[in-house]
Amino acid sequence: HLMTICRLHVGRDSPSTDAYGWVVQDPAGATIDSGTSPERRPPAGIACELIVASDLVLLEKIPAPAARQRRMASALRFLVEDSVISDPERIHVAAGPASADDMLPVAIIERLWMEQMLARLDAAGLVPRHAYPECLLPARPSRTWVVACGGVNGFARSGDLAGFALDTSDAGEPPVALRLALDQARNSASAPERLIARVVPGATAPAAGAWAEKLGIPVETGPDWRWSDAGDRPAIDLLQGEFAPRVTERNWTRVLRRPAMLATALAILSAGGTAMEWALKAHERRAILAQMAETYRRSFGENSVIVDPPLQMARALDQMRRQTGAFAAGDFVPLFAKVSDRLLDPARHRIDSVGYADGVLTLSVRPVEASRFSTLFNEMRA
Repeated sequence: HLMTICRLHVGRDSPSTDAYGWVVQDPAGATIDSGTSPERRPPAGIACELIVASDLVLLEKIPAPAARQRRMASALRFLVEDSVISDPERIHVAAGPASADDMLPVAIIERLWMEQMLARLDAAGLVPRHAYPECLLPARPSRTWVVACGGVNGFARSGDLAGFALDTSDAGEPPVALRLALDQARNSASAPERLIARVVPGATAPAAGAWAEKLGIPVETGPDWRWSDAGDRPAIDLLQGEFAPRVTERNWTRVLRRPAMLATALAILSAGGTAMEWALKAHERRAILAQMAETYRRSFGENSVIVDPPLQMARALDQMRRQTGAFAAGDFVPLFAKVSDRLLDPARHRIDSVGYADGVLTLSVRPVEASRFSTLFNEMRA
């Protein structure tokens, strides 16, 4: 989290009321700005993470072979049916890190609530990258449970990836949910050695002595609990599966690195191949010109000045043909002979005019019978 980030504390009514608290923190965790929506909204376009109220999230462990835990993501909501009342299609399940005890930690939340919350934030120009259950945020010493006392927002953190929401109670009475959880922990030989009670600002502090007497466990008073003060992030993120954030600024370069490298390599190979082909063609052209120049010197003398071997050779051959009395291919007689042999029939055609210049013979021809014009035209075109 080496970046400025906006943390939002969202509750059950946040999607419908647009009410949530927020803080903007620098990379060191210091608060730069804060506020409460909708009176004052957080700045758009900044990286966000959600702190989800504990009464919205159910933390459980489900039996799962260690070797298959990473491949069970698509079936999680059907594997937690024994822990929830809702239909599997109505819940979203996020998995924690794989464990070696054949028990997979999961977080369960209402799918519709998550959809509505993310849609609300998207409309405000906010795109969360992480979402954490609030009950996993307080620091927890070894063999200790941390209890946040705050009326409807109360919760207890009972393990690294374990916690639960608390019911409301009087200052001198511990919550029923806490009593039941302690009884269950004692039955499984996993009871804590002490409780640390922390108060949510604005809530009434519990009577630590009365709690200790009724729970049968030492109860200490800790500093007030503020969700914005949490430092370490838990190892379970609610934004998984269908709610996983799009490729972020942090990892888009990593995602595109391999295609970019392949494209660069292909471009280099293509450019290298083209350059090599041009080099071979240029070398071949120089070899042919050298051979033509050598042939020209053998034919017309070693002291001949050569500027354009192909043109000079063509002109020299034409001159030699003329000196021996032979017609060149572009002379008038060969050209007229070719035309007269193939096309001109005095019984069918009549020549109106003949022109010759620079090796080009031009004739104006028409049929004796005007009705045969199309036939003559097609013959000449063929």
